[in-house]
Amino acid sequence: MRRTFAALFLCLLTGACAPGASSREAVSSPAAVVAQLYHDYAWEIVLEDAHGWSTLLDEPRDVLTKYFDDPLVDLLEQDRRCRERTRAICTLDGSPIWYSNDPDARRLTIAGGADSTEIAVSFARSQPPPDGEIIKLTYRMARTPRGWRVHDVRFPEGGSLVALLSAQ
Repeated sequence: MRRTFAALFLCLLTGACAPGASSREAVSSPAAVVAQLYHDYAWEIVLEDAHGWSTLLDEPRDVLTKYFDDPLVDLLEQDRRCRERTRAICTLDGSPIWYSNDPDARRLTIAGGADSTEIAVSFARSQPPPDGEIIKLTYRMARTPRGWRVHDVRFPEGGSLVALLSAQ
């Protein structure tokens, strides 16, 4: 029941459950891109068993470029190739959008940041009770020929996705 409610809440939050809305439609604003990313991958926290579904980090390039700019996609693909080659964790040991290798989120909010190219995302973890840790991520957006895309993600402790992946 709780997982169904979470999926419905994310659907309503992003407006993508409206008739005719596609989960892969082009979006026009920085906040809409981030909202679409969370909408499309909310299943990672909602479904316990998703046979055959690709996690965000396992998606092909043409899917990743719907959310991320080309330099970030290059870094994500480099890490994936390393994982495939070594059959081990290379740099990323979890999903950057959930800031965890065990996705968990409640009360997710998406809002404008310090300027028009920043989007603030925050959510609470379910564990430990009662409220869990509050995670705050800052998405740095870039305008590309395909529209707004995520250029980097700043993590709570001050590091960033691009810095982490560039250090490989």
